Amino acid sequence: MSRAALLAAALIAGAAVTAPHAGAVTEPPTSWPIAFADEFDGTEIDRDRWTIHSNAEGDRCLGNKGNNEQLEWHTWNALALRDGKLVMTARKDNPEPGYEWSGALITTAHGCGKGPAREFQVQAGDYVETRLKLPKDKGFWPSTWTWDGSGKTEQDNYEYYSDNPFRLYFTNHQSPGGQCQHQNPVDLTQDWHTIGQLLGPDETVWFLDGKEVCRQGSFAGNGALVLDMFVYSKIPPEVTEGSMEIDHVRVHRK
Repeated sequence: MSRAALLAAALIAGAAVTAPHAGAVTEPPTSWPIAFADEFDGTEIDRDRWTIHSNAEGDRCLGNKGNNEQLEWHTWNALALRDGKLVMTARKDNPEPGYEWSGALITTAHGCGKGPAREFQVQAGDYVETRLKLPKDKGFWPSTWTWDGSGKTEQDNYEYYSDNPFRLYFTNHQSPGGQCQHQNPVDLTQDWHTIGQLLGPDETVWFLDGKEVCRQGSFAGNGALVLDMFVYSKIPPEVTEGSMEIDHVRVHRK
C-alpha cells in the first residue's frame, strides 16, 4: 500500500480521536542514552547519515505525485546548515519536468541504493524528539516520521499543515492505530517547539514541549527516521519560497 493510501486510511480511522489519553501523565525519557542524534552543527548535512532518496517516494525515490503532499522534487539544494540549525526550504523553481517546486526530505535508511552509508533505524521502545520552528506561510506540510520500506511501521512524530498554525496531527499507522489532533492555544509558528514520541512497545505516547498530548496503539518493528518539508497540493502556497528550521533530532534508547 502506498504512503498516500496509508495516510488516508489512518485519517479516516482516527478522525474522531481529538483528545489525549486520560491516564497518568508521563514525562519524555530524555535521560535515556542517545542511539542517534544530529545537532546540525557544521557547514553541510552529513551524507553518510542522511540521503534525500526514499522508497516511500514513488517517482525515482525523489517525488510522489500520488500523495497529497507533492508538488515538489527533493533536492540537496533544499537543505542548508546555518547557525547550528537545519534549514529546509521549498522553492518554486521548476527543478524537474512535471514538478514546479523543489523541496526537502532526508532519511536515515531505505534510500533506494543511494545511501546513506551508515544507516539507522528506530525500534520499539525508542523515544524520538525533534526541536523545530514551523513555517508560517500556508501551503506547506512538514513532518517527522518512521518508514520501514513498506509502510507497515509508519508512525508520525508530528504532521503540520501550515494553513492552520494552531493544529498538530499525531498518527499511529499500525493496527490498531489511531490519531490525535492537537489544537494549540497559541500560534505554533511564533516560537520553537519540541515534539517527542515514545514508540511503544505497548503504547505510542506523544509529547509537546515536555507535556503529554496523545496516546495511541503499540509500535512493533523498526523504521528509518524521516524529516521533511513537503508542499501541500490541496492548499498550495501563495508564496514562491518557504522555510522551516530544525535545531536537533534525537533518538533515545533504554
